[in-house]
Amino acid sequence: MSDLPIFEQVRSRGQIFPFPDEGRLVEENPPCLSWLPLESKPRYTVVLNDADGKEIWKGETDKNYIIPDALPCAGQYSWNVFADGMQRGVVHFTLAEKHVEIHRVSAEELYDRIPEARPRHIFSAEDIPFLRENRAKELEVLRRNIETAYADGYPERPRYHWDPDALPLREYINVSRQYIDRNLAACALGYAILGDEKAGAFARKLLLTIVDWNPDGVCSQIAGWGDEVGISIVRTLPAVFDMIHPLLNDKERAYIARTIRIYGEQCWIRLKNQDFCATPGNSHVGRIPAYLGEVALVLKGTGAQSREEAIAWLDYALDIYGGIFPHYGTVDGGWAEGIFYSASYTRWYLPFFGAVERYSGYSIWDRPFYQRLPQYFLHFASPYFENHPFCDGYWVHPDDKEWPGFFAQNPLRLYADRFGPALAKERAAAAVDQKVYELHLLDAFIPTTKKPEVCLTGEAADLQAFPDTGFISMHTALANPAKDFAVLARASKFGSFSHAHADQGNFAIFCAGNAMISPSGYFGRGYGTKHHFQWMKTSKAHNVLLVDGEGQLWHDERCTGKLVSWSDENGVKTATMDLTEAYDGKLSLWTRTITLTADSVTVEDHVEAPKDVVLTYPLHALSQPTLDGNDLVIERGGCTLRVHPEAGELGGCMITDKYDVDLNEGEPEAYHVTRPVQYHAYYTTPARSVHDLKVTFTPGGF
Repeated sequence: MSDLPIFEQVRSRGQIFPFPDEGRLVEENPPCLSWLPLESKPRYTVVLNDADGKEIWKGETDKNYIIPDALPCAGQYSWNVFADGMQRGVVHFTLAEKHVEIHRVSAEELYDRIPEARPRHIFSAEDIPFLRENRAKELEVLRRNIETAYADGYPERPRYHWDPDALPLREYINVSRQYIDRNLAACALGYAILGDEKAGAFARKLLLTIVDWNPDGVCSQIAGWGDEVGISIVRTLPAVFDMIHPLLNDKERAYIARTIRIYGEQCWIRLKNQDFCATPGNSHVGRIPAYLGEVALVLKGTGAQSREEAIAWLDYALDIYGGIFPHYGTVDGGWAEGIFYSASYTRWYLPFFGAVERYSGYSIWDRPFYQRLPQYFLHFASPYFENHPFCDGYWVHPDDKEWPGFFAQNPLRLYADRFGPALAKERAAAAVDQKVYELHLLDAFIPTTKKPEVCLTGEAADLQAFPDTGFISMHTALANPAKDFAVLARASKFGSFSHAHADQGNFAIFCAGNAMISPSGYFGRGYGTKHHFQWMKTSKAHNVLLVDGEGQLWHDERCTGKLVSWSDENGVKTATMDLTEAYDGKLSLWTRTITLTADSVTVEDHVEAPKDVVLTYPLHALSQPTLDGNDLVIERGGCTLRVHPEAGELGGCMITDKYDVDLNEGEPEAYHVTRPVQYHAYYTTPARSVHDLKVTFTPGGF
C-alpha cells in the first residue's frame, strides 16, 4: 500500500496539528494519533507498526483521531492512515523511556460510578473535614467573598439586547461574572463547606433568580447575543445546584435541573457545529467541553437527562480531554495564546478533571501538558513581572479592573502542589492570601489530588524552552526576582490569529521585574476595537522588524516562526529563531539570535531579501526613552537599560508616545478608557538585500 497517493495535511485556521509528527518523542502511552480530516468524511483505517515495520495494531474510525492499544515498550514506532484509496504517509515517532501510562476510562464506567449522594461534584461530604482543616487561608478569603455577595445583592436581568439605556454587553459581562462566577459560587461553597445557612439561603435565591432568565434568550450561548453570560451560567450552575441541593424543594430541583440541561445542550450544539475535534482553535468554544461532563454528573438521578444522552456527553468530553485537547496548550507545557488566557483556560476544566479522577481513578492531569504547565507559569506568569508577554491581555494582572480575575489569582494552584517543582510550590503558597477571589473559586476547594507515578515536570531552571508553543524564557536569577535580568521571546507555529499577534521574533526584557522593553497596545474597550486590530495585533506595535515599512501577515495562521535551538553553557544562554515565513515572501531568510549573559542581552538578526529593502527596528517601552548619541537609555523602577546598536547601520531613531491608531478611536465617548502611556522608538537601516544587525541591551541599577 506504500504506492497509494498521499492525502496532504495542510492546516487551515483553527485546525489541529497532526500528532505525533515525524520524529516526535512521545511521552504518554498510548498516545492519541490525530490527523487533518478529509472533506469526504470517510471511514479511516489506522495502522501502527513497530521499529521493524511489523504491524502491531490496526483500528478503524470515522473521527480524525484514534487511541490505539498501549504500546508494548519504549522505542521506535510508525503509523499511517488510509482512506478513499489514499494514505496519510508513514510517520515515525519514539515512545520515550520515561513516559506516563494513561489508563483512560469509558463514559459508561464513569457514569455508573457517580454516586447518588450529594455533594458529589467539586468534593464529597467525606472531603469536607479535610477542606476545613487544610484550606484555612482560602476559607478566610471565601468568608470575605460571601460578605461581598451580601453587599452586592441580586442582579438585574440583562436588557442590553433591547434597551438602549441598559448596561451594554461588554460592561454586563463583568457584572454577570461578579454575580455568577464569584458571588453565587462563594455562597454555595460557604453553605457546603462551612455549614453557613445564611450563605446557603442567599445562594438559593440568587440561583433561582438566574434560572428565571430565559436560557433560550439573551443568556443563551447560541442565540446570537454573545456567549459570555451563558458560559458563566453553565460553568457555575451545576456545581451550585449540587452543593445547595438540600435547600431546594422537589419543584425547584426539577426546574433547575431542566435549565442546566438546556445550557449543557448548548455546549453540545456548539462543539458539534464547530467540529471541535478537528477544529479546536475557537478560543471560546475551547472553554466548554468539560461542562458537558459536569452537567451529566450532577443531573444523574434528577430525571432531567436520559442515560443515553448523559453517556454521549461524557464520552465526548472524555474523548476531547484524553485526546486532542488542549489545542493552544502543547506537550511542552506552554499556552500559545499567552499568559492572560492560559491563567483562566487551564482552570475552567479542573472541577471535571477532579470528578473524573475521584470516581474512576483516571487522571487526565497526568498527561504531559498538565505536568509541564507549572514551568510555563513560573517563567511567564511571574507575580514579580510588571506585565506578562505575549499575546492579548499581556498587561493585565489578577486585580485589574478591566477583566477582574480573568488572569487567575493563582494560576499555579493545584498544578504546583501536584507536580512541583519546589519553586512553583513556593510561588503558589505565597499567592494564597488575597482580599477576595474574583473568579475560579471552585477549583480553590478541589481536594488534594494524587501525584503521578512518573513525573515529567523537571526542576526549575533559568532557561526554559517551549518549542511547540513557541516561547523561550531566559533569566539570570529566576528564583531571586530582585536580582533577575530576563529576556522572553516568541516564535510560534500558531500564527497571528485569535488572541495572538503578528509578532514572530518579538522579545521583552525585564530588570528586577520592571518591563524595560515590552509589547505595546491594549484592547481599549474590549477585543476587536480599532486600536486592538489596527495597532496592537500588528507588527509595528511589537519588537520585530518591518520590511519597507510593512510587517508580518496579520491575523493569519501562515504567520509562523520556529524556535530552532537554545542552550545554556557556562552562564551564557542563547536562543535562535527562524522567522522567515511570517513575511509572506518579503524575505528569503530572517534568523534572530538572542543571547543573555549576566551583563547584557544581545539581539542579532540576519536578513536576506529578494531585493534591496529598508528595515525598521521598533522598540517599545513603558518609560520615555532618551537618546544618548545613537543609544537609547530607558529608566524604570530604579533600573536602567542602555540600548546600543552595534552593527547594521541602525540610525535615525525617532521616539514618540503616539499610536498609529488611538486607544479610543471609534468608541463612544462614554466608554473611552485610560491606560498608561507607552513609548515607541524606531531605528532604520539603509536599503540592502542582506542585513546583519546587532543590538546590545545593558542593564544597570539592580
